[in-house]
Amino acid sequence: MTNKQQKFALLTRFKKRLKEKGLDDSMNIYAEQWTADALIQSYTLQGCYDLIEYYFAVSASPTWKWFAYNAEKIHKAKKDKEEDDRVRELLRKQAKEWLQ
Repeated sequence: MTNKQQKFALLTRFKKRLKEKGLDDSMNIYAEQWTADALIQSYTLQGCYDLIEYYFAVSASPTWKWFAYNAEKIHKAKKDKEEDDRVRELLRKQAKEWLQ
């Protein structure tokens, strides 16, 4: 089990990002602390922060419920994007060498 401070830090970060986007940030952090606990146990606190940043970058209307219940999909999409970026960089480098 994670400590209370980490759970509330995760929820507060999410609420802060909602507020920055101008979206409704009214959620019961006391009720959602158990969901935050499960996410932190699965992905670590820093990993959850990274998932939040990626989710807000790609989602037009992010919500905590969707994030919490689909964290695995977000994690997979983030990993796929990172791998795609790595492969594209390698291919650009090879093409550049080939054209010279």
